Amino acid sequence: MNVLKELIREHTHILQGIQYLEMARSALENNLSPPAAFFHTAALFFSNYADQLHHFKEEYLLFSLLAAKKGGKIDLEMGALRHQHELNRRSIKKIKSSLNGYEADNEISTTALLEGLAAYISILKRHINREDQFFFPMAESELSDSEKELLHTRFLEEASGSNTKQLIAGNLDRLKEMKKLISNFYSHHDLEN
Repeated sequence: MNVLKELIREHTHILQGIQYLEMARSALENNLSPPAAFFHTAALFFSNYADQLHHFKEEYLLFSLLAAKKGGKIDLEMGALRHQHELNRRSIKKIKSSLNGYEADNEISTTALLEGLAAYISILKRHINREDQFFFPMAESELSDSEKELLHTRFLEEASGSNTKQLIAGNLDRLKEMKKLISNFYSHHDLEN
C-alpha cells in the first residue's frame, strides 16, 4: 500500500460526498428542502470518515513524520492544512447545530445550514486539491524509502484497529445512503443532477 495513494483514494470518497452536498446546497438555494435525514447522514459521514479516519492519518501520522524530518521548514504549510481541518470541523458543527431548526422550517436555521455547507464545500475542495496536487507529491519526494515503509507500517497499525474496518464500511454505506437520499429527492422534484 502506497500511503499517499491511499489518502488520495480516500479523497475520492470525500469528493463524492461533497458532490452530494453541492446538490443539496443547490436545492436549498432554490428554496427546496432536501430531507433532514440527508444532512444527518452527511454530517456523520464527514465527521467520522473525513475527519476521524482520514484527517487523523494526515495530522498524526504523515504530518508528524514530515515535521520531524523537515525540522520546521514546512510547518507553515502543515499549519495551513491543519487550520483548514479545524475550519471544516467548525462548519460540520454549524451544520449539525442547524438541523433541529431546519426540520422545523426555521428560516434562520436554514440560512445557517447554507452557510455551513458553503464554507465546508469550498474549503474542503481547495484543501483536497492542495494536498493532491502539491503537498502529497512534495511528501513523496521528501520521504526516504525507509520513512515510507515506517509510514506504511503506522497506517497498517491504524487500519487494523479493533473497529476501524467497521467504521470504514459503515461510512461507505453512509455515502451510498447520501447518494440515495439526494437522488430520490432530485427525482421526486424533477430536478437534474
